[in-house]
Amino acid sequence: MRYQSVVESKMEELERRNQLLEAEVERLRVYRDYAYTDPLTQIPNRRFYYERLLQEISRARRSQRALTLALIDLDFFKQINDAVGHQGGDEVLKFFAQFVRENLRHEDVICRIGGDEFAIILPETPADQARLALERIREKLDQMDITVGRRSRIVITFSCGLSSLKPEYLPEDMIEEADHALYSAKATGRARIVVAETAQGLASQFVH
Repeated sequence: MRYQSVVESKMEELERRNQLLEAEVERLRVYRDYAYTDPLTQIPNRRFYYERLLQEISRARRSQRALTLALIDLDFFKQINDAVGHQGGDEVLKFFAQFVRENLRHEDVICRIGGDEFAIILPETPADQARLALERIREKLDQMDITVGRRSRIVITFSCGLSSLKPEYLPEDMIEEADHALYSAKATGRARIVVAETAQGLASQFVH
Protein backbone atom coordinates (compact mmCIF):
# COMPACT_ATOMS: atom_id res chain seq x y z
CA MET A 1 0.00 0.00 0.00
CA ARG A 2 2.85 2.37 0.88
CA TYR A 3 4.51 1.66 -2.49
CA GLN A 4 1.23 2.40 -4.30
CA SER A 5 0.86 5.65 -2.36
CA VAL A 6 4.36 6.77 -3.35
CA VAL A 7 3.68 5.97 -7.01
CA GLU A 8 0.42 7.88 -6.95
CA SER A 9 2.11 10.84 -5.31
CA LYS A 10 4.81 10.90 -7.98
CA MET A 11 2.22 10.60 -10.72
CA GLU A 12 0.32 13.55 -9.27
CA GLU A 13 3.53 15.56 -9.10
CA LEU A 14 4.35 14.71 -12.73
CA GLU A 15 0.84 15.70 -13.78
CA ARG A 16 1.15 19.00 -11.94
CA ARG A 17 4.50 19.73 -13.57
CA ASN A 18 3.09 18.80 -16.96
CA GLN A 19 0.22 21.22 -16.47
CA LEU A 20 2.65 23.98 -15.50
CA LEU A 21 4.78 23.23 -18.56
CA GLU A 22 1.75 23.32 -20.86
CA ALA A 23 0.69 26.64 -19.32
CA GLU A 24 4.17 28.07 -19.91
CA VAL A 25 4.21 26.84 -23.51
CA GLU A 26 0.83 28.46 -24.10
CA ARG A 27 2.01 31.71 -22.50
CA LEU A 28 5.06 31.77 -24.79
CA ARG A 29 2.88 30.99 -27.82
CA VAL A 30 0.55 33.86 -26.99
CA TYR A 31 3.51 36.19 -26.47
CA ARG A 32 5.05 35.11 -29.78
CA ASP A 33 1.75 35.57 -31.62
CA TYR A 34 1.40 39.04 -30.08
CA ALA A 35 4.97 39.98 -31.03
CA TYR A 36 4.48 38.92 -34.64
CA THR A 37 0.92 40.15 -35.24
CA ASP A 38 -0.23 43.58 -36.35
CA PRO A 39 -2.80 44.58 -33.72
CA LEU A 40 -5.08 46.45 -36.15
CA THR A 41 -5.38 44.03 -39.05
CA GLN A 42 -4.56 40.80 -37.19
CA ILE A 43 -2.14 39.71 -39.92
CA PRO A 44 1.62 39.24 -39.48
CA ASN A 45 3.67 42.39 -38.93
CA ARG A 46 6.99 43.73 -40.26
CA ARG A 47 9.10 41.65 -37.86
CA PHE A 48 7.42 38.44 -38.99
CA TYR A 49 7.70 39.52 -42.63
CA TYR A 50 11.45 39.88 -42.63
CA GLU A 51 12.09 36.67 -40.70
CA ARG A 52 9.72 34.71 -42.95
CA LEU A 53 11.31 36.18 -46.07
CA LEU A 54 14.73 34.94 -44.89
CA GLN A 55 13.27 31.47 -44.32
CA GLU A 56 11.58 31.35 -47.72
CA ILE A 57 14.72 32.54 -49.52
CA SER A 58 16.72 29.79 -47.83
CA ARG A 59 14.06 27.21 -48.70
CA ALA A 60 13.83 28.39 -52.32
CA ARG A 61 17.59 28.08 -52.74
CA ARG A 62 17.68 24.58 -51.28
CA SER A 63 14.81 23.37 -53.45
CA GLN A 64 15.77 25.49 -56.48
CA ARG A 65 12.18 26.71 -56.67
CA ALA A 66 10.85 30.15 -57.56
CA LEU A 67 10.01 32.80 -54.98
CA THR A 68 8.30 36.15 -55.55
CA LEU A 69 7.91 39.11 -53.25
CA ALA A 70 5.08 41.62 -53.73
CA LEU A 71 5.11 45.07 -52.14
CA ILE A 72 1.75 46.86 -52.09
CA ASP A 73 0.56 50.38 -51.32
CA LEU A 74 -3.09 51.40 -51.17
CA ASP A 75 -3.71 54.19 -53.65
CA PHE A 76 -4.60 57.65 -52.32
CA PHE A 77 -5.09 56.33 -48.80
CA LYS A 78 -4.78 59.82 -47.33
CA GLN A 79 -7.81 60.87 -49.35
CA ILE A 80 -9.74 57.91 -47.97
CA ASN A 81 -8.74 58.94 -44.45
CA ASP A 82 -9.85 62.50 -45.15
CA ALA A 83 -13.20 61.25 -46.47
CA VAL A 84 -14.10 58.74 -43.75
CA GLY A 85 -11.85 59.72 -40.84
CA HIS A 86 -9.08 57.74 -39.23
CA GLN A 87 -11.47 55.20 -37.75
CA GLY A 88 -12.94 54.62 -41.20
CA GLY A 89 -9.41 54.38 -42.59
CA ASP A 90 -8.64 51.69 -40.03
CA GLU A 91 -11.72 49.78 -41.18
CA VAL A 92 -10.47 49.98 -44.77
CA LEU A 93 -7.07 48.59 -43.74
CA LYS A 94 -8.68 45.72 -41.84
CA PHE A 95 -10.98 44.93 -44.73
CA PHE A 96 -8.17 45.01 -47.28
CA ALA A 97 -5.89 42.78 -45.22
CA GLN A 98 -8.55 40.12 -44.72
CA PHE A 99 -9.81 40.36 -48.29
CA VAL A 100 -6.37 39.74 -49.75
CA ARG A 101 -5.61 36.94 -47.29
CA GLU A 102 -8.84 35.17 -48.18
CA ASN A 103 -7.94 35.36 -51.88
CA LEU A 104 -4.40 34.01 -51.56
CA ARG A 105 -3.24 30.43 -51.36
CA HIS A 106 -2.70 28.89 -47.94
CA GLU A 107 1.09 28.98 -48.37
CA ASP A 108 1.19 32.67 -49.35
CA VAL A 109 1.81 35.16 -46.55
CA ILE A 110 0.50 38.73 -46.39
CA CYS A 111 2.01 41.10 -43.81
CA ARG A 112 1.36 44.69 -42.87
CA ILE A 113 4.72 46.46 -42.96
CA GLY A 114 3.64 50.11 -42.59
CA GLY A 115 0.62 52.39 -42.46
CA ASP A 116 -1.00 51.40 -45.76
CA GLU A 117 1.89 49.23 -46.94
CA PHE A 118 1.69 45.47 -47.26
CA ALA A 119 4.01 42.69 -48.39
CA ILE A 120 3.10 39.30 -49.80
CA ILE A 121 5.54 36.39 -49.92
CA LEU A 122 4.62 33.87 -52.61
CA PRO A 123 6.64 30.62 -52.36
CA GLU A 124 7.21 28.43 -55.42
CA THR A 125 5.75 31.16 -57.62
CA PRO A 126 7.47 32.93 -60.53
CA ALA A 127 6.70 36.60 -61.08
CA ASP A 128 4.36 36.08 -64.04
CA GLN A 129 2.13 33.74 -62.03
CA ALA A 130 2.20 36.09 -59.05
CA ARG A 131 1.17 38.95 -61.31
CA LEU A 132 -1.81 37.00 -62.64
CA ALA A 133 -2.91 36.07 -59.11
CA LEU A 134 -2.69 39.67 -57.92
CA GLU A 135 -4.45 40.93 -61.05
CA ARG A 136 -7.37 38.65 -60.20
CA ILE A 137 -7.46 40.08 -56.68
CA ARG A 138 -7.25 43.63 -58.03
CA GLU A 139 -10.11 43.03 -60.47
CA LYS A 140 -12.24 41.32 -57.83
CA LEU A 141 -11.67 44.20 -55.43
CA ASP A 142 -12.62 46.70 -58.13
CA GLN A 143 -16.03 45.03 -58.51
CA MET A 144 -16.94 45.27 -54.84
CA ASP A 145 -19.18 47.85 -53.19
CA ILE A 146 -17.44 48.80 -49.96
CA THR A 147 -19.33 50.76 -47.34
CA VAL A 148 -17.46 52.63 -44.61
CA GLY A 149 -19.28 54.79 -42.08
CA ARG A 150 -21.86 56.98 -43.82
CA ARG A 151 -20.21 56.66 -47.22
CA SER A 152 -22.17 54.40 -49.56
CA ARG A 153 -19.14 53.48 -51.62
CA ILE A 154 -15.40 53.61 -51.12
CA VAL A 155 -13.14 52.77 -54.03
CA ILE A 156 -10.06 50.82 -52.99
CA THR A 157 -7.25 50.27 -55.46
CA PHE A 158 -3.63 49.33 -54.95
CA SER A 159 -0.27 49.58 -56.65
CA CYS A 160 2.09 46.63 -56.54
CA GLY A 161 5.71 45.87 -57.35
CA LEU A 162 6.99 42.32 -57.85
CA SER A 163 10.48 40.89 -57.53
CA SER A 164 11.62 37.30 -58.11
CA LEU A 165 14.53 35.74 -56.29
CA LYS A 166 17.76 35.49 -58.26
CA PRO A 167 20.71 33.30 -57.18
CA GLU A 168 22.95 36.24 -56.29
CA TYR A 169 20.29 38.18 -54.34
CA LEU A 170 20.44 39.06 -50.67
CA PRO A 171 17.05 39.70 -49.04
CA GLU A 172 17.72 43.44 -49.25
CA ASP A 173 18.24 43.17 -53.03
CA MET A 174 14.88 41.50 -53.47
CA ILE A 175 13.15 44.09 -51.28
CA GLU A 176 14.81 47.01 -53.09
CA GLU A 177 13.89 45.63 -56.50
CA ALA A 178 10.24 45.13 -55.49
CA ASP A 179 10.22 48.63 -54.02
CA HIS A 180 11.50 50.13 -57.29
CA ALA A 181 8.82 48.23 -59.20
CA LEU A 182 6.20 49.56 -56.79
CA TYR A 183 7.49 53.09 -57.32
CA SER A 184 7.15 52.60 -61.05
CA ALA A 185 3.57 51.37 -60.64
CA LYS A 186 2.71 54.50 -58.66
CA ALA A 187 4.57 56.84 -60.99
CA THR A 188 2.82 55.52 -64.10
CA GLY A 189 -0.77 55.84 -62.93
CA ARG A 190 -1.32 53.59 -59.89
CA ALA A 191 -3.88 50.76 -59.71
CA ARG A 192 -1.46 48.46 -61.48
CA ILE A 193 1.07 45.70 -60.95
CA VAL A 194 4.62 46.05 -62.23
CA VAL A 195 7.16 43.22 -62.43
CA ALA A 196 10.71 44.29 -61.59
CA GLU A 197 12.17 43.20 -64.95
CA THR A 198 9.80 45.52 -66.78
CA ALA A 199 10.30 48.32 -64.28
CA GLN A 200 14.04 48.89 -64.52
CA GLY A 201 13.86 51.54 -67.20
CA LEU A 202 10.96 53.28 -65.52
CA ALA A 203 12.56 53.14 -62.11
CA SER A 204 15.71 54.75 -63.37
CA GLN A 205 13.63 57.74 -64.46
CA PHE A 206 12.03 58.28 -61.06
CA VAL A 207 14.37 56.82 -58.44
CA HIS A 208 17.58 58.73 -57.79
